[in-house]
Amino acid sequence: MASDAGRAKSPETQRAQALAGLDGFRHEAATLRSGLRRYERALERVCRQVGREVPLHQVMAQIGVGELRADLVERLTRFEEARHRMRVACFRMSLTEGLSIGDLARLWGISRQLASRLVHEAAEVPASDRGQTASSDLPPRLREIVDSATRKGPD
Repeated sequence: MASDAGRAKSPETQRAQALAGLDGFRHEAATLRSGLRRYERALERVCRQVGREVPLHQVMAQIGVGELRADLVERLTRFEEARHRMRVACFRMSLTEGLSIGDLARLWGISRQLASRLVHEAAEVPASDRGQTASSDLPPRLREIVDSATRKGPD
């Protein structure tokens, strides 16, 4: 059974991995929040300037909209990757603690199918060994943004 592999590690190891995943996600959430605040302040400047009838393209050039966009895409990507690693680590620990896939789905407010996929991923490869999340694991809209930014490169 695939979940047996997820249960094979010691509870202490599972707890340490879950804590690392939670802490990494918390850190990326703070980083994303900081980037969103920076973007928000820039947009406030844009609104003030456009309200004074400064051409929009001039204002966007002044704030460095391309760099802001690239920075935000990078932060969103890291946030989603950290969220995924955290969920996999937490699912692995929950399996060790005896929760079922149905229990996990109800607890996290996700479909049983997604819970099953994450449980099987948790059982297959430890999050720390997997590295970065593939863009296909991101929500569709974020995947479009990341893929678009990758194709375009820096603005």
